[in-house]
Amino acid sequence: MGTTACRARRLRHLAFMTALGVSAGLLSAAPAWADEPAKDGAAEKKDDSAEKKDEGAKKETSPNDPREDPLKRYYFLGVRFRDVVVPQFMMEIFAKGGATGNVWLVGPELTTRKDRTEVDISLTYADYGFGPAMFRGKNDEDIAYEVITSDMKVVYLNFDLLIDFPLDDAGMFSFLIGGGVGVGVVAGDLYRAQAYPTDGGAPDPSDPKKWTKCEFAGDGFGNYCDDGNDAFSTNGKDYSEPSWADGGSKPIILPWLTIPQISFRAKPIKQLQIRADVGFSLTGFFFGLSSGYGF
Repeated sequence: MGTTACRARRLRHLAFMTALGVSAGLLSAAPAWADEPAKDGAAEKKDDSAEKKDEGAKKETSPNDPREDPLKRYYFLGVRFRDVVVPQFMMEIFAKGGATGNVWLVGPELTTRKDRTEVDISLTYADYGFGPAMFRGKNDEDIAYEVITSDMKVVYLNFDLLIDFPLDDAGMFSFLIGGGVGVGVVAGDLYRAQAYPTDGGAPDPSDPKKWTKCEFAGDGFGNYCDDGNDAFSTNGKDYSEPSWADGGSKPIILPWLTIPQISFRAKPIKQLQIRADVGFSLTGFFFGLSSGYGF
């Protein structure tokens, strides 16, 4: 009986130790189980962060992003329009008479740009037609006024150099400043005819309608219509001034110089740019617009 009681005590002791071991194991495992959801949440956060980075990278590499890599050269092909205002005071540097007029230019433009340096190459057609208008030499007397008419046209090849100053971090807006040079080939005719006041009164160069063209030397009255040149209107056709090549005063080329040129460029997407220009050239002040497609 003593042996049986001893065995019973041993079994109870073994059961107690087993229960104690199981309890300790459960308690030690509980923190690990508690950490598992936290680890899962951290992983989810990492995944979200990675997705956001991927989305940001996709935005930065969007094919329509207007921002430009300073190490890469960009090209745009489009069209340019300019309106040159020729003020009378500039004409009177060389001659007396005339009036403020406009010359418009239009043609294709190629733009190349790298690291904030832009070069614009254009081939433009300009219409220098005007008249009739009254002109005389700067040092001539009023009897030397002639009726001048032009149907001259000019084709210019121009090169503009502009420095780009970005106005925003998105690459959409820029301020540019620089200048340009070029040369134009002249075509067409420059007509001239001596004239005298129709009413015989004082000369009024502001209105060509008040003048009558001379048909020959000695026509009209007084000292008008002299034989100093051949600028007469014969059979309703005025004298055509010869070009420089033939000993006349009509130019065969015209230089172009722009200093300064100030521009504002808008680039809503990578493939499109629009630019507004203002500046001063040898022939007057100009305003312009251009648009180009990137390739």
